[in-house]
Amino acid sequence: MRLPRSYPQMCRDGFPRRTPSSTLSSEPAADGRTSGDGRMDATRLAVVTAAALGAARTETEVVREAWQAQALARAVGGVLAATGTPAQRAEARRLHGTGDTGAPPCVRPRASRLTSVADPPRALDALEALLEEAAHALIPLAATAAESGTYADCMETIEALGNSRDAVGVLRGLWEKPAEEAARGKPVDTWRDDPGGCAR
Repeated sequence: MRLPRSYPQMCRDGFPRRTPSSTLSSEPAADGRTSGDGRMDATRLAVVTAAALGAARTETEVVREAWQAQALARAVGGVLAATGTPAQRAEARRLHGTGDTGAPPCVRPRASRLTSVADPPRALDALEALLEEAAHALIPLAATAAESGTYADCMETIEALGNSRDAVGVLRGLWEKPAEEAARGKPVDTWRDDPGGCAR
């Protein structure tokens, strides 16, 4: 399947590059493990995945790391769905439910090492930047795909990355707003479910 010559630019317009995340550029890619089995916090996993994506050279490696980014987004959504305000939890569930494009052959999800999201705004900032980079890495592969199967796989993953990025952006705003209100001394709504299942 051949794509129109303008297609790569059309995709890029849908994924405008923002100012690079300071978290991705300042955090070391290695280390940061929380236990002997290599389990990590969300922010560090985003940094590790971004480094792996940047080091990818072959089509297979790029597709694999783009999938890893999408899997991490879903995992972070699953963790955040258990905490925060009702609005935060609802958006986190939406992120967790974004498209599962299926794992590439013989690839273990790096997201299985996720232990916590210690700093949600920081982790979401790094994750949003990672999803953008992953989509940009796939665009030229889709534009030059010689096989319809490769094209379809790339486009499916790009769509999933876009949906995840949108959900992450909304969720990041929901987490940043209470922090800003607290800094101004404004009471923050921190509804949580009590053991009996009643919100208070």
